[in-house]
Amino acid sequence: MVAGGANPTKTIALTDNDGIVRYYPQALVKQLPFERYPDFEPFDISAKFNSEVNYWFEGDKLPIKSDQTDFILIILHEFIHGLGFVSSWNDFFNFANPQGLTPVPSADNLNSGMSFNGFIENIFDKYLIFLPSGEYVSNVAAKINTIVNEKGKFYQTPENFITTFKSSSQYQQSEMMLKAATTSFSLGFLPNNTNNLSEAIILETTLNPFRTGSSLGHFDLKTYMNTSDFLMTYIQDPGMTLGDYMSISGNYTGGPIGPKLRQILGTMGYVIKDVYISPYTPSVSLNKFSTAATISSNIGFMIFIFTTIIIFNILI
Repeated sequence: MVAGGANPTKTIALTDNDGIVRYYPQALVKQLPFERYPDFEPFDISAKFNSEVNYWFEGDKLPIKSDQTDFILIILHEFIHGLGFVSSWNDFFNFANPQGLTPVPSADNLNSGMSFNGFIENIFDKYLIFLPSGEYVSNVAAKINTIVNEKGKFYQTPENFITTFKSSSQYQQSEMMLKAATTSFSLGFLPNNTNNLSEAIILETTLNPFRTGSSLGHFDLKTYMNTSDFLMTYIQDPGMTLGDYMSISGNYTGGPIGPKLRQILGTMGYVIKDVYISPYTPSVSLNKFSTAATISSNIGFMIFIFTTIIIFNILI
């Protein structure tokens, strides 16, 4: 059962410092130093959550049950996806039975057919590497995109393009990418502050067949499930609260946003505070209070999943 899904409401194509056009999430573009900004959607993140899931909410009087999911975990997880923690690599021509992966295909409709502009990565994909070689996945995207110069841009129908692409040498790169995305420990995210491959963040590539929304766009489950970077694995156990996971992981002082996740967000372009300052808890005692006083509490909401629930994020 899918607990929830989220994605950037809008992605914007920007030319990166390596000369490659990539999609950036609206929330990130707002933080970049431009003199003039593109038009934005009213909201940065689009999300939906499954009302049939048995959620537990922070502040419930009863402890979480073994079949319940902590809602704050799901929200927080999907919030990160909405900020752009999502890979563009997918099989856009055969969702049901993936045969090869590419970034997002870009095309313009013409009166006489279509103009294919190439496959465009997300900013997240810029830092993906093959393990253990360290080769950047963007190199494969560049090889796939040579089809534009080799075969031309103009096609009568999308089906004509798909047929041409699948019979091309470039499609072999797409098939190779699918194999990597379904082979354990084969792909990682290398933060921009290091060239040390041992510091690469291992991505989820154990699922075979490839699962849209779970493969690639998450931390490797076996590597990180009991660490301070538990948040962005693709499944969570039922009956566990956010506090439980944080305790198991050693009470990392940065809260549920683990150190490797902070690296990824910072590498993508978000401003990350170097030092986490925990809230001050005053030392007070409650002796007596006025009957006219009112006591209220604000419960913050955020999220995740359990063993039979798969996190699913939607690409646009």
